Amino acid sequence: MTAISPINVFTPAQEVKDIERFAGRDDELAALATALQSHGAQIVMYGQRGVGKSSLARQLAKLAVNDAELIARLKQKPFETLDFVPIYIACDDSIRNIEMLMLRLLSDEDALASWVPFKVVEKKTSGEIGAKFSVKVIELGGKKTDAITERAQEIETDIASIFTTACKGIVKTGVAKHGLLIIIDEFDRIKDRSGLASLLKALGPEGVTFALVGVATTIQDLVTEHESVARQLADGSVHIKPMRDDELQDIFDRAESLLEHKFIFNPEARTWIINIARGHPFYIHLVGKHALLKAIATGTNTITLEMAKEVLFEIALKGSAPIQESTYKTAIGHSYTREVILKRFAERIEDEIHTTELYAGISKELGIEPSTVSVYVGHLGSDKYGAVLNKTRERYYQFSDSMFKAYAAARPYELKASDQEDA
Repeated sequence: MTAISPINVFTPAQEVKDIERFAGRDDELAALATALQSHGAQIVMYGQRGVGKSSLARQLAKLAVNDAELIARLKQKPFETLDFVPIYIACDDSIRNIEMLMLRLLSDEDALASWVPFKVVEKKTSGEIGAKFSVKVIELGGKKTDAITERAQEIETDIASIFTTACKGIVKTGVAKHGLLIIIDEFDRIKDRSGLASLLKALGPEGVTFALVGVATTIQDLVTEHESVARQLADGSVHIKPMRDDELQDIFDRAESLLEHKFIFNPEARTWIINIARGHPFYIHLVGKHALLKAIATGTNTITLEMAKEVLFEIALKGSAPIQESTYKTAIGHSYTREVILKRFAERIEDEIHTTELYAGISKELGIEPSTVSVYVGHLGSDKYGAVLNKTRERYYQFSDSMFKAYAAARPYELKASDQEDA
């Protein structure tokens, strides 16, 4: 491994792209390799927020071109050399449906635009109700560097026809043996996903593989029309679970190797950070980065448990995790009682939390009735307080965002009993 800037050894602000920093996930990589070799299979990568889905999606793109370093990580080497044209795109809120997704793929230079001999832009309609989503195709004259020849042709059919034709055209060039791999990250941000199944069924047999990546508990949550494409998804369903402790240890190992072992995290610091991370690599990167920078600033080579705890407190004060911080403040408001209850829920290891024993413990700790505890839990499940808890069944709750659960467990107390302003 090559030494790099200490600032970029840990990367909480973005997914891990570099194979040298990509830790663990041997089973998931093996499953993805199998999916890429399964003719006609479509891939769905789903799991909780913050468990590293985007980092794995980046490695999928490398796997698709038979990256030597990544192939070496596989327990079972592929039976054939993987040869795809990989395209990666991350959705944002402007992509509201599958038609807009296809338009983005066709018009983005980092996606398919550089592969098709025409330019596609959305045609502005008059806004009448029921107007078709249509596009304008502009044929490109001569070489790519030449000026665009404005021979605009209005397309009467829907954009799916243009998109399907473009994808088939790329595959037919024979540029890659196994065809086209389109990785769509943050797919869950698309509100209307109807029409996806038709796209998968139309393009799957033509050498186009989709990899849909998003936050979901089940495939059904991500692919609403999953019944009609069940066969295509059978070999490509990959549930991305929170990382195991040994995989999180691997993040530290790789970071120290990149630092040429000039800085190390002692075992106590590692264990504590891993414990608060609850399987979410984001927290390893967040606390790890700030702890490393603190060690450099103070002239020490070893990150200790005390230093890690101090750094976490500073992270909370500085707002280095702004989304979680805002959610936390909304949840607790000015209530010490609600903060205690939130943290007791967050400290539970299980995903679905049984409340009977927990209520009894909180009741004794705070000196209030279990029925009062139930009222405050109801607060935490309401929109007013961020709806951080969901009631899954009678006497069972779970966090609506497991990444926030890890943050709530780790964050230092903000309030004291004397500060309380409970209604």
